[in-house]
Amino acid sequence: MKTSILKMLKEACQSHITDIHLTLESSCGLIKFRKRGVMEEYGTIEIDEYKRWINYLKFTAELDINEHKIPQSGKTHFEIEDEIISVRISTLPISLMNEIIVIRILDALETTKSTELFHTPEKYTFFTDYLSQNQGLILFTGPTGSGKSTVMYRLIHELIRQGDRQIISIEDPVEFDIDGIVQVEINEKAQLDYTPLLRGVLRCDPDIIMFGEIRDKKVADELIKASLSGHLVLSTFHSKSAKTTLNRLKEYNILKEELIESLSLIINQRLIHSLNKSFIIYEYMTKKEIIQYLNNESVSISTLSDELSKLHREGMLTDEEYKNYEKKFK
Repeated sequence: MKTSILKMLKEACQSHITDIHLTLESSCGLIKFRKRGVMEEYGTIEIDEYKRWINYLKFTAELDINEHKIPQSGKTHFEIEDEIISVRISTLPISLMNEIIVIRILDALETTKSTELFHTPEKYTFFTDYLSQNQGLILFTGPTGSGKSTVMYRLIHELIRQGDRQIISIEDPVEFDIDGIVQVEINEKAQLDYTPLLRGVLRCDPDIIMFGEIRDKKVADELIKASLSGHLVLSTFHSKSAKTTLNRLKEYNILKEELIESLSLIINQRLIHSLNKSFIIYEYMTKKEIIQYLNNESVSISTLSDELSKLHREGMLTDEEYKNYEKKFK
């Protein structure tokens, strides 16, 4: 069993797969790969073997193998030909005693240079000016799989190299072990929940706080307070566009004045797969545009649709790719 799993992981890494899906069908366990944003079938295993795989993967990720009623998530490592591969294991109960598992390969973009994550190096260096700020909230937004965490981690590495500020992260789970910062993992079993952890972090004299993902009003409130009290805060958020990010935050009943004072930059991004390469594109709103939008003034930004059109004109996207992404992003 372990040999089969390692073989699957090896082939996934060689093929630059980002996610492996293990799902339960009526007569077998089905394995699918996500490559360049598209699902493709890898193979099947017998149901008894599928259940052994599920238990083994849960065990390696230090999840409760006896828990089948609630979703769980954890991180683990596999050694494949002298290389350590980091993965995140996420379970989802689907019926009594049955679960599916998704394996996210965390090293999928590790070998890519930071500047090569984007269409041009300038798209990455754009962020560096914002890293020098002493306070404010920077949000990386977009759907799952758009590279939000990847970009945020790369920027944290830039800050570590500078070496002059204390950085504390709160993650669920810790996806990459990083020297040079304090990483705190959410532990709901020990009642280490988001809100008390955030308040505890603030008492430990951080300059920069990285928070994995804003999932509710309580977390949003605490991060805004942190950014208003002299800290630079980086976090991710699920939203369709830079403007809808502000709409969703307003739905949390956060005061307009607090949003204006706290938000420094909103990035809304997508991962593009062309024939030549895969890269991230984004639209953004600076503090100026954020203030204009919140004050119901006219705001003009270069949208994701504008970025797609530009790439199409430059020959980076074929006609078919452009049409597909234009439709997908609407």
